[in-house]
Amino acid sequence: MYHDKDDQEEIHMIQKEVLEIFPQRLQRLLQPSVPDWQTLEEIRIRCGKVPVLKIRGKKYETGKSGDAVTQREIREIVDSISRYSLYAFEEEVKKGYLTIPGGHRVGMTGKVLMERGEVRAFRNLVFLNVRISHEMIGCSDSLMPYFFQGDQFLSTLIVSPPGAGKTTLLRDIVRNLANGGKEYEPFTVAVIDERSEIAGCYQGVPQKDVGRHCDVLDGCEKAEGIHRMIRSMSPEVVAVDEIGTKRDCEALGEALTSGCGLIATVHGRSIRHLLEKPSLNRILEAGMFERIVFLSGGEVGRVQAIYDGKGKEKIL
Repeated sequence: MYHDKDDQEEIHMIQKEVLEIFPQRLQRLLQPSVPDWQTLEEIRIRCGKVPVLKIRGKKYETGKSGDAVTQREIREIVDSISRYSLYAFEEEVKKGYLTIPGGHRVGMTGKVLMERGEVRAFRNLVFLNVRISHEMIGCSDSLMPYFFQGDQFLSTLIVSPPGAGKTTLLRDIVRNLANGGKEYEPFTVAVIDERSEIAGCYQGVPQKDVGRHCDVLDGCEKAEGIHRMIRSMSPEVVAVDEIGTKRDCEALGEALTSGCGLIATVHGRSIRHLLEKPSLNRILEAGMFERIVFLSGGEVGRVQAIYDGKGKEKIL
């Protein structure tokens, strides 16, 4: 049975990490508006609009029309999360987000400057999305036996609709693998964290518990990251979030031929849905994964079923 970090100390820490990026007026507006920090998913900030909270998939406006966020307040938020040096974080900002202590991610958008078909810089950042990062330590504990044959880890694909907790489950499986268990020794795990959501790195240091024997490559595109980690870190298991492109799948194939186990996630609702995607169809037919986990949606991390790598035999 997993347990959320739901004690008062943890709730206080989430509040502190998130609220301190906001100006005082917005802190006073937001703090009493959040009924449960454990289920808060997002805080949307838009210039000239009141903040919007997303809690358990539903949106709630906070305050009245006179409480609308000003452009100056948005600049103060951006200055706070960039430590008053947005230029120093230019490469991260080009990707559209910055990570703050605790592993929470602040998405940013506004006017972009393009050069040769690529985003060169952002100007006039007036839309922000603070995505709250939650841990569910132990949510994979009861599932771990299904991912092993003896002491051999079986490459696993986690499938779910958006918001069902696939990254949360992936992170906890990584934690278990990297710490080891009663039936298996710790694995050296390489996490390629393209969008800083698995380990939630801040200044290169994971803010989430990914285990003792885990190495993280933060902010690197998945396919390139897999190549680099195989060459430089000799992992036993490679973990990535949200695969789908042909390059992703080819890189995962390279990891397999190098002797690595795999754990990955993908958006989907059924085997048929996966088979309709050409790149995923190929890796399923090739037997690249030996276990496929389907999440049901609703409660984060709730497992609907576990199948063999072809999606034909139901294991759980």
